Amino acid sequence: MIIPIVLGGIVVVIIIICLIWYFNKQRVKAFKQLAESLNFAFSEKGDKSMIDTLGRFHLFSQGYSRRISNVLTGKFNTIPVTVMEYKYTTGSGKSAHTWRQTVLVVESDKLRLPRFVLRPENLFDKIGSMFGTKDINFETAPAFSKRYLLRGDDEESIRRLFVERVTQHYEQHPGLSTEGDGRKLIYYRISKKASPDQIQTFLQEGYDLFDLFKNH
Repeated sequence: MIIPIVLGGIVVVIIIICLIWYFNKQRVKAFKQLAESLNFAFSEKGDKSMIDTLGRFHLFSQGYSRRISNVLTGKFNTIPVTVMEYKYTTGSGKSAHTWRQTVLVVESDKLRLPRFVLRPENLFDKIGSMFGTKDINFETAPAFSKRYLLRGDDEESIRRLFVERVTQHYEQHPGLSTEGDGRKLIYYRISKKASPDQIQTFLQEGYDLFDLFKNH
């Protein structure tokens, strides 16, 4: 009885591996076709040095086993952009968790951003604030401050950046994560991967953020 059960388990594992391989190949194929339609360059594995280049951003400094894939590079509305799938792992053993998200990187001379990190606020953030963890809040935008955690060393510059039209945009679009530093802006939704047919919408969402922050 034991041998058939073991063999059955092995067959199931093989089937799962084959399905994962197949769907990954189909995803890569779809991204290649998307790149052609957008006139973007495509790289299935990307350049690992890109992770080091982006290491100053909070997202790219977390965890270990950092990997990028399905990298699209080109111009969207004349602005240089890079879209990638990025994953990293935190914890270990049974507590290990791998985070996967689609990330947009925008780089432009029209950006002169103070270094900041913005992401949806969760229960642990609220507890942390009770123990002195800094969260930049706005009395004039209570809904924004309730939904989002905003951090950065230069609080004065960040407050000048997050004017009313910016905080209103985030209030109306919950779940956005954004980081800025100098000429670069990155946008993502934590642990959310965009399918190939969602990429153009994802690009537009990122461009809308760029439009809010440009020429600050």
